Amino acid sequence: MNCCFVAGLFLAVVLIYQLVTWLRSRIRIGDYHKKHVLVTGCDTGFGNLLAKRLDVLGFRVFAACLTSQGAEKLQAESSSRVTTLVLDISDEKSISAARDFVAARLPEGQGLWGVVNNAAIVGPVCPSEWLSRDGYQTCLAVNLLGLIDVTRTFLPLVRRARGRVVNTASMSGRIAVGPSPYCMSKYGVEAFSDCLRREVYRQGVQVCIIEPGGFKTDLLRQDTLFKSFKMSYDATPADIRQHYPESTVEAFSKMITRASAMASRKLHLVVDAYVLALTSRFPPTRQLVGSDVRLFYRLLWNLPTPLTDWILLKLGE
Repeated sequence: MNCCFVAGLFLAVVLIYQLVTWLRSRIRIGDYHKKHVLVTGCDTGFGNLLAKRLDVLGFRVFAACLTSQGAEKLQAESSSRVTTLVLDISDEKSISAARDFVAARLPEGQGLWGVVNNAAIVGPVCPSEWLSRDGYQTCLAVNLLGLIDVTRTFLPLVRRARGRVVNTASMSGRIAVGPSPYCMSKYGVEAFSDCLRREVYRQGVQVCIIEPGGFKTDLLRQDTLFKSFKMSYDATPADIRQHYPESTVEAFSKMITRASAMASRKLHLVVDAYVLALTSRFPPTRQLVGSDVRLFYRLLWNLPTPLTDWILLKLGE
């Protein structure tokens, strides 16, 4: 058996597997109107759009917003199928109160079909050494620990419905592109989701991971990113800053500008991925969303590390 035949057979098996997986994922569940879903981070961006999309599809949605203003605005723009609430996922008491709020409004004996952990922040934007412990904890408290606390708190309700947990990671959870606190938090989301998926598999609960590339949401607002960078720069002692030449500052500025400029406006792609995770009878374990992550970054994280480092350093020049 020659090498070409073996390689061709392997490729054929992979392609058939991918096709069957894709076809299976298109088989949908029914009775959307009987299913309840909790979505976090609904003030703006993906969460806001998802709550509205699920509303149109007929789901019963608990849309958690960080602010009362965001909750009131979304409620006014939605039907009675959407119930808004205020939730700060970095606060355990707020999460506990949200669970009581949701549980009290579920029909007797029913659980949550889905929990979508969408809420996130970008955190401080600067070189790692410039950050204090608090700088790291601020980001981790929302993106990782908050996500974990929401999942743990609502998991009994999801188990009751034999539903699914949908966690938002990022391409930065596969390859460290961006500020280190954000990347660390998203790597953590990947690890937590993988562990949880295997732990609850036999309980009838599915865990799905969404891995978006760069999209033009509030997380990538250029003015906010520059403000964060400037604050970190001003707060860093001169004896530390002296080790970072002017080119380092310029590189971070270029990174911010490039990330904001290249971010996709097609937010519906991420919403589509969320909806597939919630409506497919056999949802994909992972969904890479965005041409940047599917065509470029996916290649980068499979290259030898020194080559990946060289490419990323060149892009920052």
